[in-house]
Amino acid sequence: MQQRVIADTTSGKVGGVRHRGVASFLGVPYGAPTGGPARFRPPEPAKPWPGVRDATSFGRAAPQNDIRLAATGSWVEAIDYLYPRTGSALEGVPMGEDCLVLNVWTPEAAPPGRRPVMVWLHGGGYQHGAGSESMFLGDRLARLGDVVVVTVNHRLGIFGYLALDALLGAEFEHAGIAGLLDLVLALEWVRDNIDGFGGDPGNVTVFGQSGGGDKVRTLMSMPSASGLFHKAIIQSSPGPLATSADAARDLAAKAVRLSGLSPSRARELATWDTGSLLELQRALTGDVMGGFTLDQDLLDAAQASFAPHLDPSPAPDDAGVPVLVGHTSHDASLILCNAPEYATFSGSQLRAWTEGRFDVGADALATAYQDRVGPEPARLRLARIVTDTTFAPAAIDLASRLAASRTVYCYEFAYQTPILGGLLGATHSLDLPFVFHNAELSPLAGDRDDRRDVSTRMASAWTSFARNGEPGHADIPPWEPYTPETRATMHIDSTWSLETGRDPRDLPTRTRA
Repeated sequence: MQQRVIADTTSGKVGGVRHRGVASFLGVPYGAPTGGPARFRPPEPAKPWPGVRDATSFGRAAPQNDIRLAATGSWVEAIDYLYPRTGSALEGVPMGEDCLVLNVWTPEAAPPGRRPVMVWLHGGGYQHGAGSESMFLGDRLARLGDVVVVTVNHRLGIFGYLALDALLGAEFEHAGIAGLLDLVLALEWVRDNIDGFGGDPGNVTVFGQSGGGDKVRTLMSMPSASGLFHKAIIQSSPGPLATSADAARDLAAKAVRLSGLSPSRARELATWDTGSLLELQRALTGDVMGGFTLDQDLLDAAQASFAPHLDPSPAPDDAGVPVLVGHTSHDASLILCNAPEYATFSGSQLRAWTEGRFDVGADALATAYQDRVGPEPARLRLARIVTDTTFAPAAIDLASRLAASRTVYCYEFAYQTPILGGLLGATHSLDLPFVFHNAELSPLAGDRDDRRDVSTRMASAWTSFARNGEPGHADIPPWEPYTPETRATMHIDSTWSLETGRDPRDLPTRTRA
């Protein structure tokens, strides 16, 4: 039975519901609407409201193009497992420029408590996604770990990262990082309000996956975000996605040319309707992953064209917050499956694909992987090799760099989903329902009998890290911090094991795209 519950914020009261011991507050504004005169500008705090604002349904998602556009290969089928409500990242939630909203799940809304706070930054690069996606529902994680879970919406794509400063001057100096400034404002909201939801503003963990992981690492380098969080979890980040200021300004100039406006009239883009701006974005950048082939560079294909511009490229240099970082064994498969030939990829095709791409021949590469992981289908071996030259070194290089100044823990998520006949393996995003303790509810996780057990242990590790900076707990092997010497990495599967001394960077290296 649901019970109404009310919490106070700096803008007014919000009314949520309590169900099975967890109170949820959905669509809570942390910022003012970003349309009209506010478009392309830094966010402003939410305006006060009278009475009790209803917080029982999700707020609007940021405007974005449909991720299903130009879907090809097995990606067409995989989308329905990722987004089971409607097959799109919005899953039926309306979008609009009044999108600066967040969702809170807490085991205790009142009186004020001191529970760890976990602030989730969704993936989708800087182009897609919302904090309302079904894999991110926070009630089960809050209940299991006795933590407060927050998920955040923020501006995306052309609305959040159109660098107009070179065209329009200081008035628009922050247009190219507006979406990141939204996240800083959300963290300020958490600092100022979360105690009223039972959370501890002095114990905040930011965590994110894929593009969300990149947002975490970027926030770690921003002085304006310093002190707003105290731990960081970076899952399957492909590496820095931030672009240079010159590249961002070139893209903005191209956008203005394509719009038909003269540079002096670029500010008129603030008056365009949402749909027209999204059409302009699609004309500029195309459809993410549309027409992907196995001869393309994976990260070039996946990287969002609209991204924050930060010069130099951000390197986390905050005050030494503890970090948990890792990837999945087959992160690359979710992108590779866009290629029509991926589903039937054969051993002979794998041999032909690897020949000449690495500093050893195809036979030596095959032997190296056979010794390391044993046999697996050719398509999954391909996905593992590509992961080991993209996602894995991004995680390990970051861990090695940060270990000199803070405690770092590393993991590899190896649990394989049986969906689509095992086509995807331990794919990109598969870790999410396990982290949120939603594996039993997620079509992506499949129907293996051990999914609840793995999810319980993984969610417990993440909430333990949020609580005290250490992911270890009684139901998993001892988890040692990562150092460049030990390379301690937790292997997460139906059986967990701490592996040391192994590093995909030791494998034959890639010599050409």
